[in-house]
Amino acid sequence: MQAYITVLRYDLWQLAHSWLLRIWVLLLIIPASFLVAVAANEEELASETLAAYIAAVLVPLSLLAVAILSSSAISGEAPIVADSILSKSVTRTEYMSAKITARMSVTLTVYAIGTVPFAYLIARYAVQDTTTSGIIVGLLMVASLFAFLAALGIAFSTILRNIQISVLSLLVVVLVSGAVLQFLGLHWMSTTAVVNSLPETFQGETPAWDQVRVLIVFPALTMAAISVSLWTFRRKDL
Repeated sequence: MQAYITVLRYDLWQLAHSWLLRIWVLLLIIPASFLVAVAANEEELASETLAAYIAAVLVPLSLLAVAILSSSAISGEAPIVADSILSKSVTRTEYMSAKITARMSVTLTVYAIGTVPFAYLIARYAVQDTTTSGIIVGLLMVASLFAFLAALGIAFSTILRNIQISVLSLLVVVLVSGAVLQFLGLHWMSTTAVVNSLPETFQGETPAWDQVRVLIVFPALTMAAISVSLWTFRRKDL
């Protein structure tokens, strides 16, 4: 347990001092501030403004940032991994669990920083056409997408040794699968369909069963990706 905490603290410290993380947060806050001002002065609809921010700003920026952060979890630290584990200072499970915890917690923390204050301000100053439950469920649905994205990136990081290939593979899989599943009508499994339906979700018009399916499917996929990461890393040659 002590080794897990040590690796977790070290990884969190590295991430906190990462320029990628700082730029990511800054690029989320600046457009959000601008949209709040516009919504307050131009009487924009709250649901459309919040959904537009998520679709046009949050998702594209975060997709790239999370892909890099998660896909470099293992691939980018091969020498450190080998030295730590071969010297028996930390077990494979402890090391991998700490990496998963750090990358996913940072992803969800930045997501909360970028959405929760913005959602509150938009609901207060824009033309109100949302419901509190709709906003909460909508934000939870998007959070489940980001958790899955981070977990999948870590899984690619354990399978592939090259960071660039891991990032590219993650982006291709997420974008292509989202478009294909939406085309097939499986909206509750499609990342793009979930994002596109956010205005209705914020307004409380999305069927409850569709919301429940999203909140079941993506956490289940996240757990599956984490299981693959742990299983692969335990058998990985260092």
